[in-house]
Amino acid sequence: MLGRMKLGTKLLVTGLFVTMVPMAVNLLVVHRQNGMMERAAVEECQTLAYADLDHIAEGVYAMCASQQELLQQSINDSLNVARRVLAQTGPVRFAEETVTWTAIDQFTKTEKSVSLPKMMVGDVWLGQNTEAKTASPVVDEVMEVVGATCTIFQRMNEEGDLLRVCTNVCKQDGSRAIGTFIPKLEPGGKANPVVEAILKGQSFQGRTYVVNGWYITAYEPIKDAAGNVVGALYVGVPQESVTSLRQAVMNTKVGETGYVYILDSQGHYVISQNGKRDGENIWEAKDADGVLFIQEICKKALNLGPNEVAEQRYPWKNAGDATARVKVARVMYFAPWDWVIGVGSYVEEFQKAEQQVRQLAKQGTVIQLVVSGAAVFGALLVWFLVARYLTRQIGAAVGRLKETASSVGSASQQVSQATQQIAEGASEQASSLEETSSSLEEMTSMTRKNAENARQANGTAETVGSAAAKSKDAMTRMSEAINKIKASSDQTAKILKTIDEIAFQTNLLALNAAVEAARAGEAGKGFAVVAEEVRNLAQRSAEAARNTAGLIEEAQKNAENGVMVSQEVGDILSEIVTGVGEVGQLIGQVSGASDQQAQGIEQINTAISQMDHVTQSNAANAEETASACESLSSQVRQLNEVVETLVRVIGDTSRGGHAGHPSPSEPSERVHAVAKVKSGVSRRSAFAPAETSSEVDGF
Repeated sequence: MLGRMKLGTKLLVTGLFVTMVPMAVNLLVVHRQNGMMERAAVEECQTLAYADLDHIAEGVYAMCASQQELLQQSINDSLNVARRVLAQTGPVRFAEETVTWTAIDQFTKTEKSVSLPKMMVGDVWLGQNTEAKTASPVVDEVMEVVGATCTIFQRMNEEGDLLRVCTNVCKQDGSRAIGTFIPKLEPGGKANPVVEAILKGQSFQGRTYVVNGWYITAYEPIKDAAGNVVGALYVGVPQESVTSLRQAVMNTKVGETGYVYILDSQGHYVISQNGKRDGENIWEAKDADGVLFIQEICKKALNLGPNEVAEQRYPWKNAGDATARVKVARVMYFAPWDWVIGVGSYVEEFQKAEQQVRQLAKQGTVIQLVVSGAAVFGALLVWFLVARYLTRQIGAAVGRLKETASSVGSASQQVSQATQQIAEGASEQASSLEETSSSLEEMTSMTRKNAENARQANGTAETVGSAAAKSKDAMTRMSEAINKIKASSDQTAKILKTIDEIAFQTNLLALNAAVEAARAGEAGKGFAVVAEEVRNLAQRSAEAARNTAGLIEEAQKNAENGVMVSQEVGDILSEIVTGVGEVGQLIGQVSGASDQQAQGIEQINTAISQMDHVTQSNAANAEETASACESLSSQVRQLNEVVETLVRVIGDTSRGGHAGHPSPSEPSERVHAVAKVKSGVSRRSAFAPAETSSEVDGF
């Protein structure tokens, strides 16, 4: 059907297709992008909503930190005032008189009786005043000046338990909490941080449990003249008295239904919504799924560091709700006060902005459809005008296309001839490269044999060097043995000399004995005979010693000659070892050079082989090019047929009738076309080897 249409109609149909397809693709892309933007916007809304919750939680955390810092500074100032009041009242001392106390553990409420010396401030006994309306020294004055509670503790025992002997902290019945004490060990066996600091002679600042509630406090030790800790001075304010912070927390708005609340780590409400449930324990509270979500919140909070935020999601169903709705809580932990800060709201509040984003995305899709329809109509109008213009211009160009086709045919014949010549030259080059490659393989084999012989010679040199080194070691040991023999000969000569001296002394003694025997007359004849025999024996010993000394002297001379000879032999062996080592190094260098030479020849052989492959590939490409040129000639004939068909398709060729009568400029255009074809063939033949080489190398 399409083949029977005229060119103008075909262009109109094509224009419609070309316009509609990109437009449809564009609509799909825009729709997808809108979806992605919608999802990104929804995620951003959620991120902003959660970030808003985080900012609220961080703001409450910052308020707590700021308030804690201000309170602690105020408490420190109050402690300074209390210290001055105590010092102005008088020094702390203890009277000889004792008083009995019913000491009550402030945690367990257990009682025990203790007797302690009266604690005096100057000349004033602090007393046992339980009545709030009756004035107590020091502590009431401090409270009047700074407004903080004040206590003076007395050390109860060696363990360090601290007894309240004077205080304006009251019990639940309104009486002063004297007689209560801070134990060294809290329930569970944990050391009380206040007592621990006081016993070390250090101050303590922070949140502590006092009698029946939590206070922001400061403690410092009271010492006697010897520097021993005998008590403690305290000032503090109830934590719940921070009314400004409490009101700020309750006034914080979180969307339409959300609010801020504060728990302690045991699940007690410190600050609830509107303050209606303050003090209530909700540790066992469960969500709609039966999960103990308050315990989960507290556990997550206790694992957080400063300024870190955790999240807890849970389904919640209020009275009157048909179904449970999901709530989200962002949680922080203020460790100095053991406060769990929670900021909660229903998730559905965050979804309102998401719905608005989705509505805007739908409106954008509708607008895109309207704009696309208008664009299609405008494109069809343009394509109609373009089709009319192109039909007229193509009719005029068809005549020239015929003559161009004939020029291309002539040029293809010339390219075919040149390609054949290139193929013949490539074949000759490939033959030469094969011969070169064969020669290089023979050189490589010879070089490898030389390298192997060099390695064998190197091994032999190493073996000889090892044997020479062992000979040198043996000669060294022989020289040491000869030296030991010489030393032994020297010792023997000394011994013989001693024997000669003994023989001389013996001869002298025998001579003296003979003289004395002669003096003795007849009685000394027998003794004279013995003396003569001893003398003869001494003379023979001396003669033997002299003969042995001569032999040993000769042996010493021979040993010295042996030492000198062994040294000369050792020196010669050292020279042999050094020479063998040098020969081994030279042979190793020759072996390494032979290996490198073999590797270099192998690389050259590889390169020649690659050149051979490239040359053969070039020959094949040249043959393919010749075949392509022949195919081009056939395609030129087909092109002439297509031109005739095109004339028929256009229908009206009256405006292109001059095609059979070329203008004067047409011959030059034909020559230019042929030149371009030749240039193209030249460039292809020049770059074909490089392209083939890349394929061989694997790129």
